[in-house]
Amino acid sequence: VTQLNADHCYIFTDTETTGLDINFSQILQVGSLLTDEDLVVEKEHSLFSKLLPWVVPSPEAFLVHRKTECLDEDSPTHYEMMCQLREDWLNWSINKNPVFITYNGHRFDEELFRRQFYWCLLPPYITNTGGATRLDLMYTFQLVANFFPNSLTVPMNEEKGISLKLTDWAEANKISSINAHDAVADCYLMVNLSRLIAEKAPEVWNSSLRGSSKDGNLRLIQSEPFAMIGEVIRKSRFTYPVTFCGQNNKMQNEVAVADLYFDPDTLNELSDSELLEQISNAGTAIRKVRINRSLPIMNALDIPSIHDSLDIPFEQLEERADKIRNNTKLQSRISELLTNNQIQYPPPKYVEQSVYSGFPSKEDELWMERFHSTPWEDRSKLIDGFEDSRYRELAGRLIFAHGAEGTSDQSLQRYNTFISQRLSDKGPWLNIDNTLSKIEEMLKKEEDEEKKNILHQLEKKLKKMANTI
Repeated sequence: VTQLNADHCYIFTDTETTGLDINFSQILQVGSLLTDEDLVVEKEHSLFSKLLPWVVPSPEAFLVHRKTECLDEDSPTHYEMMCQLREDWLNWSINKNPVFITYNGHRFDEELFRRQFYWCLLPPYITNTGGATRLDLMYTFQLVANFFPNSLTVPMNEEKGISLKLTDWAEANKISSINAHDAVADCYLMVNLSRLIAEKAPEVWNSSLRGSSKDGNLRLIQSEPFAMIGEVIRKSRFTYPVTFCGQNNKMQNEVAVADLYFDPDTLNELSDSELLEQISNAGTAIRKVRINRSLPIMNALDIPSIHDSLDIPFEQLEERADKIRNNTKLQSRISELLTNNQIQYPPPKYVEQSVYSGFPSKEDELWMERFHSTPWEDRSKLIDGFEDSRYRELAGRLIFAHGAEGTSDQSLQRYNTFISQRLSDKGPWLNIDNTLSKIEEMLKKEEDEEKKNILHQLEKKLKKMANTI
């Protein structure tokens, strides 16, 4: 629950990982900075962990972040890192409402945090519950590029294409990006760029903060006279005047907005199937957006040069927005179509993919607390106490990764089979044989001595892991 009258604090956070797959990559390093509302840094941490025994890392990822300390068996465990991360974040935000700020985090880092808290039997939604909200700065930059291009230097290539790389925005605005691809260094880039935006384009900064919660995003979409979306897609700018026109009754994070460049009167004449086509296809009069993540959206009145961004007169758009706002019949039809035409996804095949397959029961939540407070040598006795098979499997993995104290021969055999499958089989994860072949190829071409050394260290680690199969 949001704490009334409490100050906000900002927690900037970034990860370095074993790869790019959100379900099977492991977080190796988390960097976080705590700032006050004036973006003054108050605390920081850099947490890292050794490799999980069943995760084969991408050599390309290691050449980017160079986190070879994670190959050391004496480094902290993944479970220890995730527990420390949770403890620090909760301590930093006592009596405050934290805004968790990432860069491209709503597609990547945030999804990793949720999954890996879940792997560790910890509550996964720390960044958007208990008064916390979340902001993805990549969408803030898109607003700057579209509506405030003179407030910051927008990084462009020779063909005038806009870059959305954090380091390019930093360098274009004379912020050093030395040590980029270290999680803490990237957090400092985010803080320094946020200070620039808050100073030079406060309308964008304030809109982004408003949009850090679901309610805030919904209010922005419903703002009068209308809202503006400003996107950067494939390095090009796209802007749309929009207003709210419906909401999925079963999944309220899904909202429909009407593109006001289309005449709203034509929507009334459409059949349900024609209206559904408008909702489902790209480049049509209605778009689906998700309000539980950052959107590049702001009230049209907060854009001083709004008339430069419009293809038709402001007054005409205002009139169209009014028509849709007052057309409750159309809104009801669109809401019903959203509700009755949700995409049905196949059930996940692996436990790592199952973070969204239901919340734990109250009994399992209590059992998790008991699991965390029990000595490791006694935790194996608790595995079968979980009602949900996901948590039984995850608890078993935690125990074996820690050292398998107190486990039966049958459980040990099952775990060894799992390790063997993950390290050897083809799947949505990397396996050892293919990765060793890749490293061999890369070593033939690589000339940089430091990179060669990293590849050799990774090769040595993988060969050692192969001997456990």
